[in-house]
Amino acid sequence: MKRSFASFLVFILLFTAGSLFASSWLEIHSPHFIIRYQSSEKRMASFLLSRAEEIRGAVLRDIGCCPPSPTLIYLAPTWEDFQQVQPGGQPPSWSVGTAYPGLNLIILRSPRAVKGGRTEIEEVLQHEYAHLTLGTVLKGHDVPRWLDEGFAMLQSRQWNLSWIYILSKGVLTKSLLPLEELEDGFPLAQHQAQLAYAESFSFVSFIKNEWGPTALPCLIKGMAQGLDVDSALRLATGLGFREMERRWKKELKRRYSWVPIVTSFFSLWFLASLLFLLSYWRKRRRAKKILEQWESEEAISEPPIPPGSPDEEDERFPT
Repeated sequence: MKRSFASFLVFILLFTAGSLFASSWLEIHSPHFIIRYQSSEKRMASFLLSRAEEIRGAVLRDIGCCPPSPTLIYLAPTWEDFQQVQPGGQPPSWSVGTAYPGLNLIILRSPRAVKGGRTEIEEVLQHEYAHLTLGTVLKGHDVPRWLDEGFAMLQSRQWNLSWIYILSKGVLTKSLLPLEELEDGFPLAQHQAQLAYAESFSFVSFIKNEWGPTALPCLIKGMAQGLDVDSALRLATGLGFREMERRWKKELKRRYSWVPIVTSFFSLWFLASLLFLLSYWRKRRRAKKILEQWESEEAISEPPIPPGSPDEEDERFPT
């Protein structure tokens, strides 16, 4: 009897804690998205909601399809919240976003939840929405990891000088990973995993740049219809997987030979990289200023609305 009562008490406590956690989430809506957030993230949530619609439009233009609406996005203000709303296993400590195509769900860590608040949350949202899109379109089919990550990086424009360095080092040291090894997963070692990401982005970009904006949508459509990667690539570009990889590596060797590396100080490549870094630094600085401004405005704003009070813009997520 005592054991039954103790079990019942534990159940009640867990149920109560879960209810309190769920009731702390607020919601805002747009035509294609729902964002759940907590009161401290109201400004960030509104900002992301407008950006989400723009991101969806870009994906729709690029590949002609999107996940069904509405897509649910959690904006977690703390690492604990980020962990608690995960429907699967716990994410690694460095994770700032997760996507679950089967649930049409994205979970983001707020910049407030990351040390220094330096997360480019727009890029993270773009990256995770690309994963969501590809996973939805190719549901039930095997998606090569290089395509999944390369497409996500392409959509979020995450290419920068550090990735160029990683890829050029792989070319110059003849340590590039065969793309076949990147179909089912990436290496666990950090330096090899970074090279895998760089190669994936470069290969997917190569397909798009060499065969035009219709190549990737055609590749994805072919795979969605049940074709394997080799057949879908032939449909999209006229080349099979091995020939495509051979041409891509040939282009890498041409682009990342010793000559442009050594003379990069006087080259357009160096100047372009410098301009990119300057633009990236300015964007990071602007994002930090916006976050600081929001925090300052929130600090002097009216006290938060007590739980249970009506609010025209937000509505509580039911327990």
